[in-house]
Amino acid sequence: MRICFVIQGEGRGHFTQALALREFLLRHGHQVVAAIAGTNGRRPLPDYALNAFGVPLQSIFSPGFHFKAQRGISITASLTDALSHLPQLGQSLNVLEQTIAQTQPDLIINFLEAATGVGKLLGRIRIPVLVLGHQFMLFHPAFIHSNHARTQQWGFRNFVRLVGSKSSKLALSFYRAPDLPNSNLHVCPPLLRKQLFEIKQVVHGHYLLVYLLNHGYATDIERWCQDHADVPVHCFYDKPGAPDEEKRLPNLVFHKLHGDKFLQMMAGCRAVVCTAGFESVSEAAYLGKPVLMIPVQNHIEQYLNALDAVHAGFGIRDSMFNLNRLLDTATPRGGPAFKAWVDEAESIVIKAVERAAQSGI
Repeated sequence: MRICFVIQGEGRGHFTQALALREFLLRHGHQVVAAIAGTNGRRPLPDYALNAFGVPLQSIFSPGFHFKAQRGISITASLTDALSHLPQLGQSLNVLEQTIAQTQPDLIINFLEAATGVGKLLGRIRIPVLVLGHQFMLFHPAFIHSNHARTQQWGFRNFVRLVGSKSSKLALSFYRAPDLPNSNLHVCPPLLRKQLFEIKQVVHGHYLLVYLLNHGYATDIERWCQDHADVPVHCFYDKPGAPDEEKRLPNLVFHKLHGDKFLQMMAGCRAVVCTAGFESVSEAAYLGKPVLMIPVQNHIEQYLNALDAVHAGFGIRDSMFNLNRLLDTATPRGGPAFKAWVDEAESIVIKAVERAAQSGI
């Protein structure tokens, strides 16, 4: 089967999913004939993804979030920017159509990129699409429910509906849940990068490991470390121009984002602190590490991710970087049941791919 990937490039987790899925497809005799990533230019596409799919990675415009001082999301600025760039969305659809015409795929796999959903809704994309993401658990009765920020939730749900227009849906989940065939929605474990499974030794170390989506939160980490000089902390962030490694305090080292290095340090840490991204939480749970989740302000998806992860028993959440909460040895963590669920990902996702291609949706 010939397959085209379309990847939402705002979050690194979508690339993680795409790379894992490509490995599965190749083992089952399928071929990725095109790869397209949506970007808005504010967060560059990661270098490792440019040549990772066996075909050149094309880019199209995709709206993204605006952040206040690289911390919380500015909803007004994000919406205004998206509306002002509607003509570029039309250009993105043109690129999709041209790529489909040139490469003749049998199926598009959409990693939550909005342009593909719009193209399906308008009838400009006529081949089957499988769209996947944790976000589709929103429509599953097993998913956690909350009355927090109901207007944002309404907007988020409708955005996810748009992305999934006229497509087969694969909901990535922290836990097992029944498929919903009447809604054409199937449930799958997280798709995690192969480097995670290659880790040979996991130990319970003394340091805390922090992953920051936005470097504006680095000052919060620094303040906490000043007050807890006996606790070593390693923090990975995406600050432009930052050195590969910088010792800011005797007990605090900042690292430029590096996927392999971060995983190796996760295997040896005491606990993980992150902003509730689905893949980061899943990796920590797979390695049996407790997690403290601090959702980015006004980021409703991360807020719901954190609730869902707490419900799954993976860790705790907070609105502030209170890292001292992780010093409690009773902090929840993942376990063998989650690992067994993740290990089923390949068989489940390949069935979903083949089912989607045959569906004609």
